[in-house]
Amino acid sequence: MSTRARIGVQLATGEIKSVYVWRDGNPDTLGTTLNEYYATPEKAAALVERGNLIDVEQTLRRCTFERPEEGYDNNPWLHKTFAAYLQERECDIRHKYIYRDGAWSYWEIGA
Repeated sequence: MSTRARIGVQLATGEIKSVYVWRDGNPDTLGTTLNEYYATPEKAAALVERGNLIDVEQTLRRCTFERPEEGYDNNPWLHKTFAAYLQERECDIRHKYIYRDGAWSYWEIGA
């Protein structure tokens, strides 16, 4: 069974732009990848810009994104506040990640 996650980036407005991640959402996998390969504001923003992900890899080119032509609504979500981002519940999400203030953080959801 895959571990689902949501990753978000806090924008200059304070809003959070986020996307769904289908696989490998555990901190030892996704958390490590985010910290090692997406640890700048530009890289974090680019990761959420293209929509929902199936897999997060070491480069954007290697990442697998959902494809709208296959019937997926892969648009990023926009949350008005950080609190709204954390409070939004999805039944299968186990971890939420956020890039803000120059670093990635995560929370375990529904454990």
